[in-house]
Amino acid sequence: MKVIKLNLTNFRDAQALSLELNPKLNVFVGVNGSGKSTVLDAIAIMLSWPASRIIRPGASGRPITENDITNGKSSSSIQLSSEIDSKTIEWKLSKNRKGHAASKDKSNLHDLKDYVTAIQNQISETSEKVNIPLFVYYPVNRAVLDIPLRIRGQHNFNLLTAYDNALTSGANFRTFFEWFRVMEDLENEKFREYQNLDAEYFEGNSNVSIKPIDSQFPDPQLEAVRDALSNLLPDFSKFTVRRSPLRMEVEKNGKRLTVNQLSGGELNLIAMIGDLARRMAIANPDSTKPLKGSGIVLIDEIDLHLHPKWQRMIVPKLLDVFPNCQFIISTHSPHVITHVQPDRLFLLKQTDLGIVAEKPSESYGKNVDRVLEDIMGLKTTRPDKVASDLDSISKTIDAGKVKEAQKMIAGLEQKIGNDPELVKARVLIKRRELIGK
Repeated sequence: MKVIKLNLTNFRDAQALSLELNPKLNVFVGVNGSGKSTVLDAIAIMLSWPASRIIRPGASGRPITENDITNGKSSSSIQLSSEIDSKTIEWKLSKNRKGHAASKDKSNLHDLKDYVTAIQNQISETSEKVNIPLFVYYPVNRAVLDIPLRIRGQHNFNLLTAYDNALTSGANFRTFFEWFRVMEDLENEKFREYQNLDAEYFEGNSNVSIKPIDSQFPDPQLEAVRDALSNLLPDFSKFTVRRSPLRMEVEKNGKRLTVNQLSGGELNLIAMIGDLARRMAIANPDSTKPLKGSGIVLIDEIDLHLHPKWQRMIVPKLLDVFPNCQFIISTHSPHVITHVQPDRLFLLKQTDLGIVAEKPSESYGKNVDRVLEDIMGLKTTRPDKVASDLDSISKTIDAGKVKEAQKMIAGLEQKIGNDPELVKARVLIKRRELIGK
């Protein structure tokens, strides 16, 4: 499934917003409050309905709440169109404000029935040995608050747990760390069985030079997570749980660390990528390459807590590691935007008519200053005071007040150093002096 169109009517600040989406990548940009989270939340609400009904027939997904209805309006609706195997299906969710007349705009989930039923039949016929699409949302309030390694109660990591808390309004990475320990314990158990195979197996088998390796060792789901982490974060390797004392460790640039020694940005990215790969592996048990499974992944503020170096690589890496997923993300980072083609970029802004979306004419390959000024609307990338001082110097030179300009240059140089703009100003003064002679 790939989302191809989204229509919002009186949903929060989106009074009449229609978006046609790219099947691979969609990046939403705008100032705080421009509507980026509104778009992602709306898609998450709609995707929660097929996910809930795959888990349990007739179940409900997330509703539109009264707080989601635009102020002064009596109703709200979201309509989503998706493409599945060259076939388009669409469904609509509506909400009326209490005390108001019912809207003619009714919810319509009919198209989901055949889609969900087909997946449920496959699950029943194959005893869960079937690959299912993944839907997951990482909102802006995601954080690794603790790293739980002591297992609380019994866990069941079957096929449909790929959807557990996948489209809620908050991300909880606790399950990833617990899952990692459980799966590594099972993997270690398989390894011990392999090591302790009865020697009788080899009696009379002179041609056997090695012991047979169980198909579940190494664990294929753990390997998928390890592959995703190593591809996205090549400086990190050898993720493992140690038992005495209980801790999770990782090797960073050859140095062994416990994960709680990592920075918040490092830990957050490891948890998000690990969780995405874990869900992808669970959702694709019948695949030897589960990271190539299909899915729709929503990430709000993908640059959250990341150094610019990581901001530059995160989108290309995600597309490479999860090639069959559709990514719908938001960002404030020019380092992300410069890696995105303009047809996949949506510039959101608030108007009297609500949220509107525009496409830039250029974005890919632009330097950061150009992105900040041309796409993100900054008049200058310098502090306002410095930009004002540079402008004053330029005007003073144009007015022929050379000595005054030289004093201004010297004063500003003490604050910002030998800046190229100050060098340029001195060249202009020199040229004016030569012409004057």
